Amino acid sequence: MKFLASLLLLAAVCVLATPADTEAQPRRIYYKDLRKYPLNARTVPAEVQALNGRTVSIVGFMVPFDSVDKVERFVLIQAPLLGCFHIPPPQPNESIVVNSRNIDTNLTYEPVLITGVLTIEPTYVDGYLVALYSIRATRVTKVSQDDAELEGLPANYHMFSEF
Repeated sequence: MKFLASLLLLAAVCVLATPADTEAQPRRIYYKDLRKYPLNARTVPAEVQALNGRTVSIVGFMVPFDSVDKVERFVLIQAPLLGCFHIPPPQPNESIVVNSRNIDTNLTYEPVLITGVLTIEPTYVDGYLVALYSIRATRVTKVSQDDAELEGLPANYHMFSEF
């Protein structure tokens, strides 16, 4: 009888220790998912709203706000920023403000995989709308160029626009 009770207790512990949902595993998202929230929309589309508050991961390129050493806050964009002033920046629905304050992060020109909690909220800097999304990062990892989402960029995207 003690054996049976121990076995049932062990089974219950195993079931409770198993993640019940996908929150334990970050959901991989893409910029094409974020673009489904158009700038002129009055409400956030349901499929985008479902990402709010979820742990996600996305690959992009860093654009730091203040510093290139110990970067604590940066914008994540789909493709490397060329820095050409005659080309418009990515749209706010193509940009993510990343808070990496609790992580030792240095600027890299390589693509990075960001993992953290996504929040849908507009971010303004000096009165300008920079992004519709933010992520409180729990991990920032360099990845290869092959991991970057460079295919299928919109025609008006800053890197691949026709001049």
